[in-house]
Amino acid sequence: MQWDVSIGQATLLTLLIGLSVGVLATLFALWISLATFWFRIAGSRVAVGLISSFLLVPLYVQATAWSAGFGSNGWFRLSQVDAAKAPWLGVASVVWIHACAALPYCFWIVTLGLRRAHDPAVDQALVELGPWFSLRQQILPRLKPWLLGSFLFAFASVQYDMVVTNLFQTPTLCESVYQQVQFGRLRSVPILVAWFLSILCGGALATSVFLSSAHKSNPGVAVGSLGSNVRLSSFWHQGLSLAIWGLLSICCVVPWLNLVSRMGWRSSMVDGRGVRSWSIAECMDSLGHVQDFREEFGWSLQLSLWATGLSMVLCVLLMGLSRDRYRMAVVFAVLGCMFTTPGPLINLLIGQLLNRWMPSSLSFLSDRTLLGPIMALQFRVLPIMFGLLWIIRQQYLHRYGDLLRLEGQLPVWMRWYSWLKYSQWGWVIVFWIGFSISFGDLASYLLVQPPGVTTVAMRMFDLLHYGTKNREAGLAVVLALFGALSSLAWLRVVPRDR
Repeated sequence: MQWDVSIGQATLLTLLIGLSVGVLATLFALWISLATFWFRIAGSRVAVGLISSFLLVPLYVQATAWSAGFGSNGWFRLSQVDAAKAPWLGVASVVWIHACAALPYCFWIVTLGLRRAHDPAVDQALVELGPWFSLRQQILPRLKPWLLGSFLFAFASVQYDMVVTNLFQTPTLCESVYQQVQFGRLRSVPILVAWFLSILCGGALATSVFLSSAHKSNPGVAVGSLGSNVRLSSFWHQGLSLAIWGLLSICCVVPWLNLVSRMGWRSSMVDGRGVRSWSIAECMDSLGHVQDFREEFGWSLQLSLWATGLSMVLCVLLMGLSRDRYRMAVVFAVLGCMFTTPGPLINLLIGQLLNRWMPSSLSFLSDRTLLGPIMALQFRVLPIMFGLLWIIRQQYLHRYGDLLRLEGQLPVWMRWYSWLKYSQWGWVIVFWIGFSISFGDLASYLLVQPPGVTTVAMRMFDLLHYGTKNREAGLAVVLALFGALSSLAWLRVVPRDR
């Protein structure tokens, strides 16, 4: 058990893993973004689609994919239990899985900054002084806020989620608090330190997002386009293409190979010896077992719809109430701290609210309804949905702001109608993203679900502790396909500048 781990060790591991994940994911994202947006390597559009397909794939599914590849029947005979026995190997596994999971988000954060940093001055420097000078002297200095946002997002993913650290028995602050809440062995110091780190990280992340979204975007670059085409010599262009595609193959292709490989393996005894065989029939049989989780899918669907609907209502209220810059800054700060709050602390807060702070006559809300998980999911879903709607709102004001100022006497309902008409696809996209996040999240509500309610995420998390078997690999493939299709559908219908 990890509840009795010293506060110094837990804090040191949290900072070590968070810093490593932040640096690794941000560096990978920067190079991939430059390669696809600036240098236009071979297959740039395919590369963007490949890395983006992991945007909405849940963390526990990606952990399943890597465990399937290095488990007892995977590419290498190294299970997560073996990795957990070697402390530094367990830490390395946690860093790698978290970095790969954060990479798609970091990529789009850096890409958005790269597109906004590109202006006519950069084009002139490219022609007169070359790409490397422009990159060092113009692009990278302008990218600092976006690189910081990418780093903070990756760091926050370690701070608020304990799924991977629990599987590899790595006692970070989040993991330590999770076990304290789970087994009722609460200690105030780890909880206070975890709150303090989440507030620092959330405040910094919110400030970065708020300031970046307030900047005017470059109207010369389409949101849906790839942008520049900086020419390199044939040698450097081919070398960069090979390097980036090698990185993408490791981070994005290997997990799929791991899952498909694990689905088809079967172990049997022949003449007293263990023999492994792989077949397509075994893969189909593994996919057929997905129907065993029908009840879990039903609970996940119901919970996700209610949580996303509530988040959408709250987003509308916040957009209407926070009209000036100062109140909006406060809203961003609060939402940033919500997003980075460790899942176990969310469980503790919601549990205290429903079971101790509310009247006893309302105790049925905790045991007989989904109110607890729905409220807990707001910490993850609401900040992301509101941030996306805010970005869409800023794009709308940038395009029609002058016209709106000239027509300042228009009724409020007409302004709202114009805004909704412009962003109708944006609302659909934001709702779908919120639904996918709700469907895939686990840490925020794991300990506050009512009796008899088991979601797909909870079931998968339980099964992962016993290793990745064929049935779990088949379920992970279905969930990964759902997440990939959701991500690519979002990319397909994202509004483009004309």
